[in-house]
Amino acid sequence: MNAFELEDQGKSLGDYLAILRRRHRLLLYPAAAVLVLVVLAALLWPPTYRSEATILIEDQEVPRELVQSTITTFANQQIQIITQRIMTMSNILDIVRKHDVYSAEELRRKSRTEIAGDFQKRVHLDLISADVIDPRSGRPTQATIAFTLGFDHGNPAVAQQVANELVTLYLNENLRQRTQQSSSTSQFLRAEASQMKGRIAELEAELAEFKEEHKNALPELYQYNLSLVDRLDRDLADSRLRLKELEKTRLELTGRLGQLNRYAPATLPSGEQVLSDYDRLRALRSEYSRKSSVYSASHPDILRLEREIDNLEAALGGSLSAEDQATALRAAEDQLASLTERYQSDHPEVVAQNRLVEQLRRQSARGSGAGEVPADNPAWVLIHTQLESTEAEVRFLQDKLVELGARQAEVEAAIMKAPAVEKQYNQMVLDLQNTTAKYQEIVSKQMAAELSQSLEQERKGQRFTLIDPPLRPEDPVSPNRVALLLIGIILAGAAGVGTVAAAEMLDETVRDATTLAELTGAPPLVEIPYWKIAAEQAKDHLRKRLLLGGSAAGVLLVIVVFHFAVKPLDVAWFMLMNRLGLG
Repeated sequence: MNAFELEDQGKSLGDYLAILRRRHRLLLYPAAAVLVLVVLAALLWPPTYRSEATILIEDQEVPRELVQSTITTFANQQIQIITQRIMTMSNILDIVRKHDVYSAEELRRKSRTEIAGDFQKRVHLDLISADVIDPRSGRPTQATIAFTLGFDHGNPAVAQQVANELVTLYLNENLRQRTQQSSSTSQFLRAEASQMKGRIAELEAELAEFKEEHKNALPELYQYNLSLVDRLDRDLADSRLRLKELEKTRLELTGRLGQLNRYAPATLPSGEQVLSDYDRLRALRSEYSRKSSVYSASHPDILRLEREIDNLEAALGGSLSAEDQATALRAAEDQLASLTERYQSDHPEVVAQNRLVEQLRRQSARGSGAGEVPADNPAWVLIHTQLESTEAEVRFLQDKLVELGARQAEVEAAIMKAPAVEKQYNQMVLDLQNTTAKYQEIVSKQMAAELSQSLEQERKGQRFTLIDPPLRPEDPVSPNRVALLLIGIILAGAAGVGTVAAAEMLDETVRDATTLAELTGAPPLVEIPYWKIAAEQAKDHLRKRLLLGGSAAGVLLVIVVFHFAVKPLDVAWFMLMNRLGLG
């Protein structure tokens, strides 16, 4: 066990004071050295001034329930985005050159990256938040309502200029970004609406073309087509029944007409009825045809018949009608066919009948009906008129049956393909409805975006407002010279005490009877106190005077440093008096 360990086991206050008296030089010299260094650091450390502005984030003037803004980012997120856009290498270098933030030597010594990094460290951005109620969720949250923007520099004028430049950049960039974002949103929605409108026009054209192509098989016409088929069936049945009745009527009228003469018989003054000129002409022509096949052209009967025929034709103004000629030709051909079956081709009756047929054919080819005499038999005219009316109605019904059959086939084909047409038609209608709904939604969003764009252009939306512009700083923000002095005093005391403690720890000298008794195990017989001679006493007095002088010089030095580095003494005195309520 050494002397220090023994002494450390039960020291009193007197012992510690004895150590301080004995080692006061080790206490004072390190403390004075540390204090001088700290005071020099506080005096020589160059001041840094901060020019700071406060920017308020104002909410939009128009209620959000009326006009929704297209900018949905939070304020702090918007501030960070603006910061990234502003704190670019080009912007920083422009500000540095414009306001001489760094000296020419620093610009030569540092790279562009180092300059940009140091500049960003000098910029101070602090967000100011408040407890608010989120209007979208209704829950309490923290919202950024303002932020401070400042710049540190050794020259207060440069700090103010750069702070002003940064504030201007933030305000302009916020306005530009919000206006550009709202304008881009509006342009995008306008282009989408135009494209969607074109798509709607295409779908409408396709639907119109499809409806034109399948106009009879559309879903809305399905029930109508079914009823139309039933109606067409009834019309066909009625038309067929009516046609059968008309066919029967026509046959009856044709039979009755064949039994009547076209011309009424003439009545002589004596009351005797004779054949009409037309009937006589027909009879003469028949007799002429028959005899001309037997006799030659110079035969007296032939010549007589020709004179009578010519006279009657002159009197009637024409020859037999085409109908009579056709009837005579058919009868002659039928007679020729009958003779050909019974006789050879060179039989006199066959030869004569051949000549008669040829003559009738020539007469028919000459169109002997040009001067046809109109019928004058009222009964024949009446039956003939009824027959023509019946035949006309028959032809009409036949055409109608053809038309109804074609229409029925067309409607039945439309009914058969109606399911496939309905499926495709419904799909096209659904596409058109969906596209139209999407177009209406986009148009609604476009109108909202245009309102938002007007809101931003007129600066009625959320905006940055400078409420506290950057001023020329009067007091530096660093260094804190008072804190340095306090820290220096603490470090000085710690250095002195630490030096004394280290010296005591390393010193093994026995200095009192207690330590000696503990070391030897027996108390000493006599203690002789230390007597100072006159020279030592004079040295002690000089040391005290130097200590008092040094303390006074230290206090004066602290006052001078406070006056010049922290705050003038008169200002500090008036502030103290105001704090105490005595000013």
